[in-house]
Amino acid sequence: MSEFLIIHYKPGQHLDYQTHEQPTSPDENFSAVKSNLQYWAMGAEQHPSITLGHGSLEELTSIARGKKVSLLIDAHYTSVESVNIPSKNRSKQLLAVPFAMEDLLAEDIEDMHFALGKLSTDNGAENLLPVIAIKRSLLQQTLDFFNQQHVHIDTITADSVALPCTENSWTVLLDEDSALIKTSATQAHSCDRDNLVIILQALLTERADTEQAQPEFITYYYKQDDTGAQNLLEDIDVEVDVKCYQNHPLEIFVQNLNEIQSLNLLQGEFKPVRKGNLWLKPWKSVAAVASVWLVLQLGYDAMLASQLQTKNFELTKKIETEFKRAIPSAKKMTNMQKRVERRLNDLQSGGSGSSEHGFLQILSRVSPVLAKNEKINIIAAVYRNNYIDVDLTAKSLQDIESVKNKLAVIPGIKTVLSTTVEKDSVKGRLRLEAKG
Repeated sequence: MSEFLIIHYKPGQHLDYQTHEQPTSPDENFSAVKSNLQYWAMGAEQHPSITLGHGSLEELTSIARGKKVSLLIDAHYTSVESVNIPSKNRSKQLLAVPFAMEDLLAEDIEDMHFALGKLSTDNGAENLLPVIAIKRSLLQQTLDFFNQQHVHIDTITADSVALPCTENSWTVLLDEDSALIKTSATQAHSCDRDNLVIILQALLTERADTEQAQPEFITYYYKQDDTGAQNLLEDIDVEVDVKCYQNHPLEIFVQNLNEIQSLNLLQGEFKPVRKGNLWLKPWKSVAAVASVWLVLQLGYDAMLASQLQTKNFELTKKIETEFKRAIPSAKKMTNMQKRVERRLNDLQSGGSGSSEHGFLQILSRVSPVLAKNEKINIIAAVYRNNYIDVDLTAKSLQDIESVKNKLAVIPGIKTVLSTTVEKDSVKGRLRLEAKG
């Protein structure tokens, strides 16, 4: 179950604590310690129990470890508005928003950071885009401050975004020194506590002057023991629904957690980098080198495979050629090794099971005579049932007869000669047959 931590942050609170090295009075010491306190709410998703508390920055560092951290920054330091942007293209929205809000901001738009929500329909007007703006330098200082404390922020938005508000009502939140007035889901105003009634009445008057619908009632939140807040809105001509919180406005904000993500300031240049990515960063160069090596290795293996395939093809062709020479009658190039072995066995056994009359036995007896005679040319030799027909040529009949006579005296060999005399040569067929 994922745990979360919500911190309510007022910029500048920690400055007194950092600059006061030696307090000069008890009051100053109290102010420094108080400024160092941070209010937070902690819980877990899909779990109803919420823990609220406050503590020093050192305590917050340990509490935040392993949790999804959201920072609710005081709305006095932000501007939340709904602006009319007709385009739904995000890039065009980013370009148009600063100019659409220029008249609503006291600061130069060049110094501001803008974060966008999703287009919505508010009070019947289409193409209204929720926008939150903050000084870029303040946002950077805030991130740097919490990073120094090893508190890594996932979401930053204005506390007014987490203030509940319904379609036909307004919400007012009062704390010790400031007030929030939320007039719609995407519009809020902040002011000093002393100016709350003046600002609230001005907003109601503006609604009346522009003939916009007045809120049916105002939900009014203030601290339970704040006696000065009880009758503060008694002169407002709108029904007021009073609701008190006990210790801190976070008690109200945690009831509206789903809205925190809707306007996250950490967009664009401030988009957070997760710690896991930071851990992986030193290994990126190693991974890149490994990837290059892997690509080269795969390329080399592919080249070797291609060469081996070519070599195998060439060897197969050579084997088929030799197979056809050994067995001219073969029509299929299958089981070549077994067929050659079977053919050799047949030759050795003479085809009839007798090893004495085989081709190799006949050839071994006659080959010395045939090899030593240089006056004849052997054209072909064909082995058939227990005999070999040798086709040969010579310049004269006497050369062939001489070979035949030498073969006839070999024991166990019967010779039969047939000849054909041509103009310049004599062709003969000498049959060598094993006797017995």
